[in-house]
Amino acid sequence: MSARTSQVDDLRLVAQPNAVLCSELFVRLILSDWSLRPLLDQAKTAAAGLVGTLVDAADPKEPPFLTLRLRLRSDVLVIEVDHELDGLPVPTPAPGERTGVAPSETGGVTFWCELPLPGGLSAGQVQLPRRGDRRTLVDEPVSGEPVGADPEVLERLLSRLSGWSG
Repeated sequence: MSARTSQVDDLRLVAQPNAVLCSELFVRLILSDWSLRPLLDQAKTAAAGLVGTLVDAADPKEPPFLTLRLRLRSDVLVIEVDHELDGLPVPTPAPGERTGVAPSETGGVTFWCELPLPGGLSAGQVQLPRRGDRRTLVDEPVSGEPVGADPEVLERLLSRLSGWSG
């Protein structure tokens, strides 16, 4: 795998069948956010394949957690899935992809897949969203009172998600 990470986002999932759909939605959201829509279909397929392999191998009565991670490094998008299942084969790469297995930082295993960035882009050239210092746009309550969701933000989110179905 390439050396320097420019951007990373991850999602923790339970290895159940709905994790595959969640992984596709996560990839769609992050790649849209990172202005990498040309990679969308290939990245969704790769992520769904990695997650699906783990879901199929997991015990449905005691499904383990897994972590799906997207990284921008050098001239590739890296899709990683951390898990703790033993004895699974190395994922088979699609044309133009590199895949492998490595020990994870948490003591488990990481399946990974690298996809070349489109048009000869490097990770440093990818247009990333501007994010402030705060993780949320909602002021945290000092009194312990619950914070209500902004209806306008929820409407925009639901509208955007409904446009992705299909």
